[in-house]
Amino acid sequence: MITSEQQSVIDGHTKSAPVDVKKIAKSFGLEVYEGRLPPGVSGMLVRDEAYKTKSGFVCFVDKNEPVTRQRFTAAHEIGHFLLHRNQIGSYHEDNILLRSEGFSSYQETEANRFAANLLMPWDLVVKYMDEGERTVDKLSKRFNVSRIAMGIRLGLPT
Repeated sequence: MITSEQQSVIDGHTKSAPVDVKKIAKSFGLEVYEGRLPPGVSGMLVRDEAYKTKSGFVCFVDKNEPVTRQRFTAAHEIGHFLLHRNQIGSYHEDNILLRSEGFSSYQETEANRFAANLLMPWDLVVKYMDEGERTVDKLSKRFNVSRIAMGIRLGLPT
């Protein structure tokens, strides 16, 4: 569960779209790097003091994936960091389906929900819709997320 302090930090970064995922990560002492990851791996959280982050963790996303996917993966990993940090050993990796052997499907769903709320805060979605951006295409571009992610956020069939 996200603490009220953590939520306050997040709220400070979600006033306009697209949300700056790297800034949010940095607010929690977590750095996000793009890199070449092993085949089938979209994201990783690594506990390594050598990176000298405030939290002792870094997040890697696969640089070969589309930027929208990298952003969602980073948000998903931030979710794991905030929600499940005490269950992460020296590293945690999520496959291309954002699933991990180390976490339950509930924990993965929780991280996915966190990522969607972080990247597409509902009040912002409504604000931009009220301002005339009502198509999946326009909204996905505004929030820098995939059309599929935005469609799911809007409750549309995929």
